[in-house]
Amino acid sequence: MTPFHLYYTLTRRQRLATELFPWLPAIAGSIGFCLGAAILSLTVSRVFLLLFLIPVAAYRGLFGFLLEIVFRSGRLVEVIVEESRFGMLSNGEWRWLALDGIIQVFRSEDGTTWTVLHIEGAVLSIPTSAITSEQLDFLKSFARRSAAHRAASES
Repeated sequence: MTPFHLYYTLTRRQRLATELFPWLPAIAGSIGFCLGAAILSLTVSRVFLLLFLIPVAAYRGLFGFLLEIVFRSGRLVEVIVEESRFGMLSNGEWRWLALDGIIQVFRSEDGTTWTVLHIEGAVLSIPTSAITSEQLDFLKSFARRSAAHRAASES
């Protein structure tokens, strides 16, 4: 297949569905930590209110993501797929990854997006209307090869 370009906008809902999941442990820990800090500040001293700054400093990426979700309705994404690698442009940053690292391509439960998982932890969400079936099959072929390679190495 020849290289191709995709241009699309991810909505808040699509971004929350894919980008919030990795932050769930941080959210759970922060809620517990903040609850403890609140109890300490109510029962012992108001100085313990300063503890609320620790999760903000430790998980500034999470808080930045949440602020972006609140203030920006959509995010423009550009994807370039070449013969051996693909690049994602989001928020003004290019990230290039090897196509051989694609481990899974699946459709969301509501059927509105395709999700591409990469072995380096990257998650690419593509609206179903933004990609053709041939382009999708090209990406899936790398996931199939990866699965066959893992199965061969396990046996």
